Amino acid sequence: MNPILARFTLGEAEYVLRAYGTFYTLAWVIAPLAGAWVASRRGLPFRRVLALFAVALASGIVGARAFDLFIAGRYYAEDPSRIWAADFAGFSLYGGLVVATITGIALARAWRLPVWRIADSAVPALAVGVVLMRTGCFLNGCCYGLPTDLAWAVSYPAGSPVWQAQFLQGTGGLMNSLTGVVDPVHPTQLYEMAGAVLLAAGALWLMRRKAADGVPFLAFAIGFTLVRLGNGFVRARQSVLTVPEWFYPAFYLALVAVMIALLVWRAREGGAGLARAHAGPPTSPLPEPTPAHETGGVR
Repeated sequence: MNPILARFTLGEAEYVLRAYGTFYTLAWVIAPLAGAWVASRRGLPFRRVLALFAVALASGIVGARAFDLFIAGRYYAEDPSRIWAADFAGFSLYGGLVVATITGIALARAWRLPVWRIADSAVPALAVGVVLMRTGCFLNGCCYGLPTDLAWAVSYPAGSPVWQAQFLQGTGGLMNSLTGVVDPVHPTQLYEMAGAVLLAAGALWLMRRKAADGVPFLAFAIGFTLVRLGNGFVRARQSVLTVPEWFYPAFYLALVAVMIALLVWRAREGGAGLARAHAGPPTSPLPEPTPAHETGGVR
């Protein structure tokens, strides 16, 4: 749990390699490549799908910042330059995912690519992205959970964001905070990582079982949204949030309801298509035999 991976000097300048920015950069580079590779294994053009994922990612970054403006308006009102800041702070994951999904659908239709097959291929990319980004969060000490005495609770050092929050809120006691004692907290970053990996494995299993296109993606998306919903109850609320506490649960439940409806529709479509495939082509009555002289046959 060290926010700094390495320090090195080039000439007279010292450079610091921070875990948060490094793992977020890796996520933005590796995830589209992983998704395009899976798509190519499923018969889709690698370069075109990679371009689609790259554009969707870029739009998702913009969407993540725009949604963060909505949910944490006070943070940007204090310093409007944060809106255009090029650092890795101030992004909302689901704002980015929603905008990236809309962009991906639009590009797939424009480039005549199968939307749902591409969506399924994106599941490993999403899992890789979540694991890398949350690794950066875990090492950085942000996106942490509420205090707990569970066996797998995580203790952050003095000076970490967890220590600062507990010191300001007085949750751990003034003397404990001054002496560097930090109450253990829920490792909410690890919960999210584990959820993404397990759900991605389930989605891949559905693909191998020849589930209808779109079913693996929707199953993953529903499961991960529920993981986020549950995680929200043990995650410390950020002080910069301006939306009420009920906003995220309502937002997640609305998304889940829409995706469940889509899942039912895709599953029925897949079942109907399978039934048609087993039934074979429609049959028609045999034609009446035609006399040989009318067909140009042997005389």
